[in-house]
Amino acid sequence: MNFDWRREDDETIEHHFNPRLTVSNAMELLTELPERAARARPGLNGTYDVRYGPAPKETFDIFAATDDTGGSTPPAQIFIHGGYWRMMDKSDHSHLASDVTAGGVTHISLNYDLCPEVTLDTIVEQIRRAVIYIYSNAGALGIDGDRLYISGHSAGGHLTAMMMRQDWPAAGLPKDIFKGALPISGIFEPEAIMHTSINDDVRLDLEMAQRNGLLDEPPTVPAPVLAIVGDDEPEGFHEQSAAYVAHCRSAGLKAGMVSIAGANHFTVLDRIFQKDGELFGPMMAEMV
Repeated sequence: MNFDWRREDDETIEHHFNPRLTVSNAMELLTELPERAARARPGLNGTYDVRYGPAPKETFDIFAATDDTGGSTPPAQIFIHGGYWRMMDKSDHSHLASDVTAGGVTHISLNYDLCPEVTLDTIVEQIRRAVIYIYSNAGALGIDGDRLYISGHSAGGHLTAMMMRQDWPAAGLPKDIFKGALPISGIFEPEAIMHTSINDDVRLDLEMAQRNGLLDEPPTVPAPVLAIVGDDEPEGFHEQSAAYVAHCRSAGLKAGMVSIAGANHFTVLDRIFQKDGELFGPMMAEMV
């Protein structure tokens, strides 16, 4: 692969980074998400809309681990939903917690305010505030604050990587706040989105895009990184993850990349979070 969005015209960039253009049933898959999540919630031990900050969507849902952990406090996985920073909700993804919690890991699904009502700068600060709240209240939440893992899809993949380069000691948190990071189908150069129709809502300018880019400054959290993409996603997404993994490795981190055969941008999560998915076992083995 040698796709470089900087050498392409805007129409090509749109094709590579707007998944609705390359997945024929994208709207059907998106419409199914809230229904799947609603069906899952009755079988989960969930606490909903826990507030971590003052803004309207600064809340999260927490789904407690349900297996016998032998009396130990379970680890927690923090999940950040996608939607290109402009759509979707934590409540659309409750089903991702079902098999994770049954395997002994508490699942935390974050919400954040959306563009264009807020900027990407604001969203990054909100996710940072959520992490601080979760760590500071780990005991009350019933989780092991020393075993936090972070993951996110699409825009959430970008936000996952942004959390990997925060100055956590300045906030009173340990440098190794996360024990692992799982950015899924992430965009690590938001500047590319300035060349798509998505930016009508996200409203990035060059300074904001570069400020939130991930390929110029090294991660500060010394945790393993596994970047995941669907094999059927456009080359642009593959190149973004490959570039981020190379950047992490250059900073001395253990980092790898997996492309899941037969998965596209909207089906890749099932192959990770469902127990029959090929990456579910390896993901859980890292956490429990």
